[in-house]
Amino acid sequence: MMHRLRLHHSITTRLLLIAVVPAALMFVVVTATLYAMTRADAQREMQQHGRMIASALAHSSRYSLMSGNLSYLQTSLKRLTRDDPSIACVSLYDQQQKRLIKVCQNPTPMTTEVVVAPIELEQLPDLEGFELSSSPAGTMRMIGHVEVAMTVTPLLHAKLKSVLGATGLVLLAAIGSCIVGLILSRRLVSTFDEVMATLRAIRRGDFQVQFKAIEAGELGELQRTIQQMADSLDSSRHELERQVELRTQELKLAIERVQKADAEKRRLISHSNAMVEADRKRVAVEIHDHLGAALISVRLEASALLARAEAARDEDSARLARRICDTVQSLYVSSRDIIKSLRPEVIDTLGLAGAIEEMVRHLDAAHPDCRFSFIAPDGAPDVRGEVAIAVYRVVQEACTNIIKHAEAHRAKVILSMAPDTGELCITVHDDGRGFSMSGQSPAGLGLIGMRERVAAIGGQLQITSSPGGGTTLELHVPIQAGRSS
Repeated sequence: MMHRLRLHHSITTRLLLIAVVPAALMFVVVTATLYAMTRADAQREMQQHGRMIASALAHSSRYSLMSGNLSYLQTSLKRLTRDDPSIACVSLYDQQQKRLIKVCQNPTPMTTEVVVAPIELEQLPDLEGFELSSSPAGTMRMIGHVEVAMTVTPLLHAKLKSVLGATGLVLLAAIGSCIVGLILSRRLVSTFDEVMATLRAIRRGDFQVQFKAIEAGELGELQRTIQQMADSLDSSRHELERQVELRTQELKLAIERVQKADAEKRRLISHSNAMVEADRKRVAVEIHDHLGAALISVRLEASALLARAEAARDEDSARLARRICDTVQSLYVSSRDIIKSLRPEVIDTLGLAGAIEEMVRHLDAAHPDCRFSFIAPDGAPDVRGEVAIAVYRVVQEACTNIIKHAEAHRAKVILSMAPDTGELCITVHDDGRGFSMSGQSPAGLGLIGMRERVAAIGGQLQITSSPGGGTTLELHVPIQAGRSS
């Protein structure tokens, strides 16, 4: 509503300005021209009137001046100045420039224009001594002069009264222009309202617009252009929607293919890891059943040989038998370590949490330069099977990398549960030298193998590190499929 009021105000104001400004300029110019012409006419008339009065006074006052009857002349001048307001002052001077009479208006106008007329008499012959005058007959001689100070104000006021009528007509013409402009603006505003409403509808996305009537001239051309633009935008929108639908279908198909490929990749990785673990289990069983049994048999034989040598007091044989027993025992312990690395039996007996705790305890005892610690909540989930083995291998690889590359003094493994998602969270953190995440990771980290293992069980792996700030590995794994029943 406010926008519409502003639109009306703007258009109406502009149209009124279009009508009023020329009319106002015309009014000012005409009024100024009339005033200038009136003032010039009044000035000209005043000058003519002043010369006429001065000439008449000079002619009528010459005999009074010669006879010395100045009182009558002064009375006549007062009557004249009273009857004619354009006369400001009248002054009469004799031949010696002495002022004899001065009559002025009361109050005397400030601005006046003086007209001077000489008082002259015809030269008479000089009869004294019966001699003729040296001047020829008919020659005029000046016996004084008249000064008439004229003011233009009364004439100007009289003429301005007639100018006011013309000024009123110009003012009425200006008012008429404003009224016509207002009427035209109302018609234009209604058309502009419809145009703006149509444009706002187009901006909202509604291209099905129609004008009630097409105006003539430029407004009609504007309406037709907007209509064509709306039709073009509507066609473009439909075409764009069709293209978007096609691209969306293609994108869905591509996503489905990627998801299938990713699922196939995970299945292959899971199958490969399962085969590796099966081979490791088979090798561990072979070592346990055959090599372990053989070593136990050799140790028993060596023990029997040691007993007979000690009974026979054969020191050389006893020393040799004792060496065989120690070597067999060392081989047996090594075979047990190999079996544990190939197939951590502790997962089957203690579960994932217990297996990781046992591994961390062993690393802490075997590597005193880096102290390992394990943190887990009470009642940790009992995770076994493929998920447990994959998580165990990732933690094992991470701890091995800490020992090989991190140069850390402390490392900790934290096991927790995410309450909102029900995921198993494993965090491995060290205070080692770290590395820059913008460059390539150190070659010994084995990130590719860890990521593949985590992807195979549907988990997520995130590694953060900075030079001198240590490294943090976070593993999130859904454990529903990995819990024991």
